[in-house]
Amino acid sequence: MAIMGWWSAVLLVVVTALPLRIAQAPAPDVVARNLAENVLGQGTVQRIQVSSGGALVDIAWEAALYRPTHTIQKNREQLRGEAEIATGSIMGVMRPEMITFAILLKGRTLAAGWRTRGGEFAITFAPDLGG
Repeated sequence: MAIMGWWSAVLLVVVTALPLRIAQAPAPDVVARNLAENVLGQGTVQRIQVSSGGALVDIAWEAALYRPTHTIQKNREQLRGEAEIATGSIMGVMRPEMITFAILLKGRTLAAGWRTRGGEFAITFAPDLGG
């Protein structure tokens, strides 16, 4: 019985002396990037900034669905859908007050806009896409 007590004490000392590795949650910008890239494709997010304690997200990504062979109307529909899905994925998990976004094509802005937690959504297109 005394031996069992001795081993219990050693085990207790060993277990409490080992450093605990507690998983830290990823930074908010990493979470936002991952959420957007889950729907847009890996490596598409070019810029991401989460500020004001997570209340504001600013994101820019390379257009995933734009095709120069599509009509202007088709590209506008595709870019709008892309923006709704990407910002919706962030909004649904992180719940920021506002997301501002830009959709790029080789550094050129094809569309830009914003989305609020209240459900408001706005998008403006480049002049060659009808403004």
